Amino acid sequence: MRSFIIIILLFFISVSCEEPVSWTLDDPVTPRLVVEGMLTNRPGLNYVRLSLPVKNPNREPGTVNNAIVILSDGENYHQLTQAPEEPGLYLPDPSLSGVVNSVYWLYIAVGEYEFRAAAYMVPVTPIKDLVFYKDGEKAGYYRIYQRESNAPSFIEYNVEWEENNQTEKSVFYSYTLSTIDVNQLFKPAVENLSFPAGARVIRTKYSLSPDHERFLRSLLSETDWRGGWFDVMHGNLHTNLNNGAVGFFAACSVVQDTTYIE
Repeated sequence: MRSFIIIILLFFISVSCEEPVSWTLDDPVTPRLVVEGMLTNRPGLNYVRLSLPVKNPNREPGTVNNAIVILSDGENYHQLTQAPEEPGLYLPDPSLSGVVNSVYWLYIAVGEYEFRAAAYMVPVTPIKDLVFYKDGEKAGYYRIYQRESNAPSFIEYNVEWEENNQTEKSVFYSYTLSTIDVNQLFKPAVENLSFPAGARVIRTKYSLSPDHERFLRSLLSETDWRGGWFDVMHGNLHTNLNNGAVGFFAACSVVQDTTYIE
């Protein structure tokens, strides 16, 4: 009994000695640059977006303007220009496209800081036929059956339809990742859009290199897949950028198709 009382006293003493921890959200943050970049084999789908990290989730990320952004295959160099209507977005010549089974480099200079990344473009497998089915809760409406791919990839769905004399649009994504981890096995179901007949569905399928796949898996584990039965500790996202930058520069081959729901 005496030892039990001593344990209780030690517990209350340890609790009373705890000091509150104050979080200072305005401290300088590292890394100093966030990069979202993609080069594809299809003109018009290439971009690099630069922003600054924030600690306060209620703040909008600051954009990075007047940076030098260059894409290269080792022989040819293409300098991107900043989009005047969207700060922080850098675009190459509209005719630029990558080549499958090639390595590409990204160079970024922001003031006195320099950042680099390399990405390999793997081929994309053919996109499977679109399968849709009737919405059992809403007459005359349909849903898309999201099919798994034969290789690591992700598909962007752009759906547009007319409803109540207005044009409605929606974008969502479906991922196929080959690396098995506990969180992926128990990933939450993707919200399935319901839309009427006559809708137009544009699917764009992107290939994934092993490096890009690791980045997406780490990103999904920290966002959409969190809160599963076997959750993991928060961790840093995988990246192919150097000098403390985060994000990813991807090189993807793509295929695209358009389907009208009748």
